[in-house]
Amino acid sequence: MKFLGIVIIVGIFFGALEMGGGLDKAIDLMSLIFVIGVAVGHALGAKDGENKITRFGDGCVRGGWLAFLMGVSLIAGSEIAAAMDFGSLMPAMAVALLPPLYGYFFKIITMQLE
Repeated sequence: MKFLGIVIIVGIFFGALEMGGGLDKAIDLMSLIFVIGVAVGHALGAKDGENKITRFGDGCVRGGWLAFLMGVSLIAGSEIAAAMDFGSLMPAMAVALLPPLYGYFFKIITMQLE
């Protein structure tokens, strides 16, 4: 049953992304690498008796928010933000919002694996 739950979650997640405008808008490799990297580092810091899967999931959420804050900081410090060019700001904000999405997605998957 555990794996059926994972299949349903993944199916709904990717189905919603596809129907919402396509998967290409929801994929950013640098955000994914950042979230996974922080999560792996967080899991490697697990103490004896701690569940590494739980630590990985928690690291995904924390990595997602760290990447979001970094992205918003970089956007706010750019010339595009200074010029208030919303045509360029909104796509940049959309990319900045992807890491928390990735983080929570992986957290839900790891909660099923615990």
